[in-house]
Amino acid sequence: MGERIFTLNDLTGTDSVCPCLSCHLGTVFAQHLTDLRTGYPGRATPLGHRGAGPGKTAVPHLVALRLGEGLLDVVVWEEMSPAQLAAWLPYAETRARVPQLAQRIPSLVRIRQALRAGAFAPSGEVGAALAGDRYPSFRFFVEHWPQIKKEFSA
Repeated sequence: MGERIFTLNDLTGTDSVCPCLSCHLGTVFAQHLTDLRTGYPGRATPLGHRGAGPGKTAVPHLVALRLGEGLLDVVVWEEMSPAQLAAWLPYAETRARVPQLAQRIPSLVRIRQALRAGAFAPSGEVGAALAGDRYPSFRFFVEHWPQIKKEFSA
């Protein structure tokens, strides 16, 4: 899994609108996304404590934060325009899952933790992707939810 794991040191010196951990991590993660995305319309915009603006979508991201020896999964939110959402998730079927899965954050965190602990090993395309360069991000869950839901519920 090629997941970027953040530390508290990554949060120092961030220019966040709010001094809370979530807003600082959201700001750092938004910059991380902006740096990674190529051909993406605009910059990643963290939501902080506000909701998405009119016509925009609030998209959660599951971010790993190292605290001592442990990992904490923190949710940060990004605001996306319709063009950004379509660039990030090109298929309408997967875009339609975003609001549904945004309501299932505790379940997604449990699946991430089970994957890390080796208690859940999906098969087929999902297992192969995780064995390669993918990690259980919100995007990964949206793209592969039917198979993940079926196997994790079994």
